[in-house]
Amino acid sequence: MAYRVIACTREMLPDALRVERSAMGDHCYLADVYDYFATTKGELSCVFDGERLVGIGKFTVLWDGSGWLETLRVEQEWQRRGVGRAIYERYMEQARGFGCDFVRMYTGVENVSSPALARVFGLELAQAFREYQTKDFVQGGGVDFSPVDSAHAWALLAPFAEAYHGYVNMNRTYYRLNEATARGLAEQGMVYEDGCGSAVVLGARFQADKGLHLALLGGDCEAGLRFALAEAARRGVPRLVCNFAREHEPLEALLCRSGFAHVGDFITMEADLRT
Repeated sequence: MAYRVIACTREMLPDALRVERSAMGDHCYLADVYDYFATTKGELSCVFDGERLVGIGKFTVLWDGSGWLETLRVEQEWQRRGVGRAIYERYMEQARGFGCDFVRMYTGVENVSSPALARVFGLELAQAFREYQTKDFVQGGGVDFSPVDSAHAWALLAPFAEAYHGYVNMNRTYYRLNEATARGLAEQGMVYEDGCGSAVVLGARFQADKGLHLALLGGDCEAGLRFALAEAARRGVPRLVCNFAREHEPLEALLCRSGFAHVGDFITMEADLRT
């Protein structure tokens, strides 16, 4: 079946939200992030079957020039009818147009259809992750961390990249941890240090009122966690979320000791487009 794929306009937004509700139920966020998406490089695409909008997908170029494939939603009655494939074809067209060396996506570990579709377009498993969160910030405080200048960010964060298997996460956006990502995080005011070599990456890519995301702890992790908890309390957010490589057992143990609850397990998949 031939579908028409075009860039979303504000006039299409109500129908795009309808598609999201059909696909995701109560787990919707497009209304909150539509204006933010408009500030990013890459298209929020809409798939039409005739005159009916039946699918959406967002392609975003991240700080390091890689492509992030997100917000793929298909109206229930049109699922498994080639709409997702049409979105992926548009994703890959944009990746070529922007000269992206890599594209990545994420999904839950129990999802079968999303990884299967991603593999059709050359994406393979890159890393598994685990997510925890807390709504109790009482253990925070008593430490002093300050924002880091972007020129210094990579030197600060690089020693901790291996423990995170080379990825940091904000709002389930899995960034490859490299110099460009470190600089971008710091430019957004998300990288902190204590002056003794310890580091914290803390913030939100979007929906900052819904929660803070603790992307990295390095050095004195207990002190960094106390800082993050205090910041969550100070900013008045309802939760602090930490999403990290599944193999980072010391971090998981610290979070469990600190009262964090397990949310779920996820994977990220990627394709190397350089070859």
